[in-house]
Amino acid sequence: MSEQNSTILNVLQQQFADLEAKMNGTTNSEAHLVRKSAFEAVKTNGLPSRKNEEYRYTPLAKQLEQEFADFTVNPEIDAETTCPKQLPDLSGSFIVFVNGVFNNELSHKLKQIGVKITISTSQQELMKNSPVSEPSADVFSGLNLALASSGSKIIIEKGAVIENPINIIHISNTEKGKVMTTSRHEVILGENAQAMITEVFVSTGGNASFTNSAMEVSVGSHGILNHYKVGLDNDSDLRIDNSCFTQHSNSVLNTVNVNFGGKLVRNNLNIALEGEYCETNLDGLYIPTAEGNIDNHTVVDHKMPNSNSNELYKGIMGDHATGVFNGKVFVRADAQKTNAFHSNKNILLADTATINTKPQLEIWADDVKCTHGCTTGQMDKEQLFYLRTRGIDKESAQKLLLKAFAEEVIEKIKDDTLRARVSAILDDNLNR
Repeated sequence: MSEQNSTILNVLQQQFADLEAKMNGTTNSEAHLVRKSAFEAVKTNGLPSRKNEEYRYTPLAKQLEQEFADFTVNPEIDAETTCPKQLPDLSGSFIVFVNGVFNNELSHKLKQIGVKITISTSQQELMKNSPVSEPSADVFSGLNLALASSGSKIIIEKGAVIENPINIIHISNTEKGKVMTTSRHEVILGENAQAMITEVFVSTGGNASFTNSAMEVSVGSHGILNHYKVGLDNDSDLRIDNSCFTQHSNSVLNTVNVNFGGKLVRNNLNIALEGEYCETNLDGLYIPTAEGNIDNHTVVDHKMPNSNSNELYKGIMGDHATGVFNGKVFVRADAQKTNAFHSNKNILLADTATINTKPQLEIWADDVKCTHGCTTGQMDKEQLFYLRTRGIDKESAQKLLLKAFAEEVIEKIKDDTLRARVSAILDDNLNR
């Protein structure tokens, strides 16, 4: 373990000890022992460096050491804290966390027919409401499990069709200094139920923040879930997100992950198709800042026959930005009649921009249709020339082509209000 790694782990060790000190004699509970085991694994293995293949292009441990040796954990914010301007004007339920702490003033419409929302404001409540049987193999997921002291549990009842979105808003307010926040969320969609869950990550203030968020989702048989995630991180922010979905028979999952900004963002998305006749659509768009790094790791695991998955991730990198895409599709021996298609497409706007892409297929069944591929290039010169001959200046022509490239992902958002808001944010980024 490097000296740098050891220093940041000592800081995290103190945070874990502070949490235990507030547990009022429940440190020997089965749930806490799971969390303690997760933290011991983090200490034993250390935070991943570039030598770790899964984090080869994402130097999170180095950035944490450089930026967050003096962070504040979940600092209190004045009651009059307001939402950042970037926050989408969405309808439905709002579950708002400011610096990892549930904010009752900003949250509203938590009661919808067919939905039960439980908020956890302490580690004891979190362990009771969302128990975890074993830690994830990912070190940051394990760190989240060990340190999370707030979160939510959302249960959509069997057969319920929820018309209004359920929005989980993560606000990092760094006006008083650097901030580290950790939250954990669980969603259970009942059989034959339908719902839309939106997660938004936004920042306000001039200092850096580190957000470690996790979500576990179960999509019941014949259920339909639309899940959208929008990252609006500041240029100095670090964020890692672990989302794990389990699909049961005849279920449909549509997930769109859009990221603008951030110094270093890592998205881990794992989807397990546990039943037959599942449909999975996962789309992503990433546009790093001039010096930013956005890393997407996805896993789609087909375990049963007769299911379909479609994946499309797109990136636009300029200046010295870095994009990463590592997409894995597993087709198990029992998953006959699987159709799995995934694609990664990237545009580099400068010679100094970088993309590292690695789509992978591992197939143990023989009666399947599976393809994967990636493309990386610059702006299409023929398309640019065509637009220029129609009297459009070069800069406007480039923006038109980039917008068309990105909108293929954004149009997968089924909610009109959210789609329009994300499209407007795209325009703002292209006009920088």
